[in-house]
Amino acid sequence: MTSPEAHMHAWKERLAALARHPLALPTLFVVALVEASLIPIPPDMLLIPLALARPRRTFLIATVCIAGSVTGAMIGYAIGATLFDSVGEKFVAALGVAGAFEHVLLLYRENALWTLLFAGFTSIPFSVFTIAAGFHHTLPALTLLTGASMGRALRFYLLAAVIVTGGPSVRRLLERHLTAVSALLFLLLIAGFILARVLS
Repeated sequence: MTSPEAHMHAWKERLAALARHPLALPTLFVVALVEASLIPIPPDMLLIPLALARPRRTFLIATVCIAGSVTGAMIGYAIGATLFDSVGEKFVAALGVAGAFEHVLLLYRENALWTLLFAGFTSIPFSVFTIAAGFHHTLPALTLLTGASMGRALRFYLLAAVIVTGGPSVRRLLERHLTAVSALLFLLLIAGFILARVLS
């Protein structure tokens, strides 16, 4: 029977191999881009294991994630502004987030910048915020770019800071419970869909 120490060593080796892969950061960029523009797959599920494997590159990894997410935000804006009838509306209908979409439009009317700043800390998919921003040009593109940049930096640099400043004990905790953390992120995603349907 494999000992817990051997299992942990094998897990660390897999993480290290993932971090060393030449496509690791480009993949993170693409995942973050897609999450911000259409399909809500939390990039944290990739960012965390990459950061655990290469702690000294944590903020670089977070920066790549932010860049991908902001790029995706502008794509989401373009979908809302020019392709809503053919793409955006189908996305909203398919995910059952029509109520959340209307809720985000209301939040934008109250305070667009604050809404974007804290969008990453809600259970509503970020792509709903970006597509709603472009819908009938609800927000100027520059407002979305500014708010998304600040909000994404707040979310992912905060996560990076926890990993780095938490030290070895926090990293060991995340390593041991990475599956549980990933499952929690997935459950939060599902909770977002449920909330969106409740708001509908």
